[in-house]
Amino acid sequence: KVAENYIQNSSHDPLRPGALERGQATASTMVNAFYMCSYVTPMLAGIVSDVYLGRFKTVLLSYSIYILGITILFITSLPTMLERGAGLPGLIIAMLIISFGVGAMKSLIPPYVAEQCALVTEEVRTKKNGERVFVSREATIEYAINIYYWSCNLGTQSRIAATFIEKDHGFWATYLMALCSLSLGLVLLLLCRKHLIEFKPQDNMLIWAGKAFSIAIRNGFTLDAATVDAVLSRNGKTVSWTNDFIEQLKAGLAASRVFLPFIIYWLCQAQMTTNTVSQAGNMKTHGAPNDLLPALNSFTIVLALPLVNYLVYPRLRRVGFALSPICRIALGFALESLGMAWAAGVQGWIYASPPCFGRPRACAASHGGALPNNLSVAVQLPVYVLEGLGEVFAVPAAYEYAFSRAPSGMRSMIQAVYVLCAAMGSLIALALNPTYKDPDLLFMYAGLAAAMMAVMMLFVVVFYKQNRRDEEKKGRLSRLGGGIYN
Repeated sequence: KVAENYIQNSSHDPLRPGALERGQATASTMVNAFYMCSYVTPMLAGIVSDVYLGRFKTVLLSYSIYILGITILFITSLPTMLERGAGLPGLIIAMLIISFGVGAMKSLIPPYVAEQCALVTEEVRTKKNGERVFVSREATIEYAINIYYWSCNLGTQSRIAATFIEKDHGFWATYLMALCSLSLGLVLLLLCRKHLIEFKPQDNMLIWAGKAFSIAIRNGFTLDAATVDAVLSRNGKTVSWTNDFIEQLKAGLAASRVFLPFIIYWLCQAQMTTNTVSQAGNMKTHGAPNDLLPALNSFTIVLALPLVNYLVYPRLRRVGFALSPICRIALGFALESLGMAWAAGVQGWIYASPPCFGRPRACAASHGGALPNNLSVAVQLPVYVLEGLGEVFAVPAAYEYAFSRAPSGMRSMIQAVYVLCAAMGSLIALALNPTYKDPDLLFMYAGLAAAMMAVMMLFVVVFYKQNRRDEEKKGRLSRLGGGIYN
């Protein structure tokens, strides 16, 4: 969010100070390109983690790369460096480095968190009050991933301070704060290493998967052709893997199908870091920075996730109705669609408001861009609330689904497939860049809302049977005791 103003506006902008003065289209393009890069690099990190270095060493390497990128960004955003023209090249280099570090961690941290639940023993226990509960590894993983995602969003609340620091002291101070925070996180990671469960890399797993897929492609695009018996009867050869491994690969591919709708989901989410920030800049913010508003998204998650984690999900389990990942993802998609629909309504309201109507801050009555349209930014707040609630359900469920369906030695890579769908969403956002101008923004938001709702309905139809199987499995576990205990 800070980057949008940093790129878009000049340091002399009377309303929204920036640094590089490249305009909204360029700012949106660069931010979307950054996110796309950060969503592509996880595949490489997944291979390094699963096959070579292991989870912890790869996380440590990625974290260090992230810190290097932030250091470059901090140095090149200093006023003296900006005067020498280092701002734009420094930003581009920093974005490339940061995208690799952040992207790698996107595919590493969720499965690493879930693996810490590996020693949970599934059993029926009797609590002190006499209630019989089933200790479920799956419910524990769900709980752990929700806590991880909650922690991420709690950390992003620093953007509230960042926006005011940026406004009062400059962008360099904001990036210095980020650098100090990351350095502290690195120290904590090193101190906690001895308490973490670590699994050895399985170098054979990737080789086996490559050979199995090669056999499947040559024999009708079916993995059944790569089973031990099929290869032996067809070629008279034995293979190193087992039939169970082939079943795991099938499950991994099935999980990847579930991730495809997230392309549209992340296309909608991309607006929150680009165009909705600019949208807020065209309304009366009553002295608040326009890039402060997206903090409400993560604030909603910080408030809602504990309620869902500690009240909603446990109560549903106790009555034998646990929300499966498929169900939670569908609910998240619906809320995201409502968020985009609200953004479309806000944009229409902006165009109906004086003084510039369909040309916000671009007419003579705006006094050189100093006067936005006469509409309070408060009407935009539900966009971030709806998107935050959508994330509460959809994103942790996707992490959980990726972990539970992936072969044990390919968890980071399957997680990377999910993240890759986000990259495709950012790529589409880049393609839509010509529409990011007034007065076309209303149709852009409306189109995204309609597309997201259509994807949600198609998702429910396609994965209805999978959802029924998940519900039946959880229902059987719930009936073993009075409920499911995390």
